Amino acid sequence: MDINPDRIGKIAILTAISSREEEDKFKELLSDMPGIKVAVTFIAGLRSEVGKTFVKSVVNSALQGNVVRKASGGVHAVIHAAIDASQGLLLTSLAETSVKFKVAVVSNGQWVAVAVYGESAFHPETNHERMGLGIMHL
Repeated sequence: MDINPDRIGKIAILTAISSREEEDKFKELLSDMPGIKVAVTFIAGLRSEVGKTFVKSVVNSALQGNVVRKASGGVHAVIHAAIDASQGLLLTSLAETSVKFKVAVVSNGQWVAVAVYGESAFHPETNHERMGLGIMHL
């Protein structure tokens, strides 16, 4: 697979939608790209609760994975990318839904991307796939 290291949105999306086995192979491929850093986390629960902790969980993943430095610029960019990625994922509704998301945070040193992929459902028969992407300059 030919991947342009400047296309961090694409890298984040591919990481977020990958299975565990695909993710490991993909990360191995990315390890040959200088400057590309990737962190992955999973977020699940009731929509209202996830909505309260989503951004904090993404920021923690980015910091623990050394995707960005613990400085105002990097954290600020991750916060805004996470908020952008969450639009459409955590929609308000009359019914409390359950959500399960895989989140990928990717940086090339100039930009940070947050991609989120997963499912939401009020009932297993009403399951919906959802995806979001946010990209911010560091």
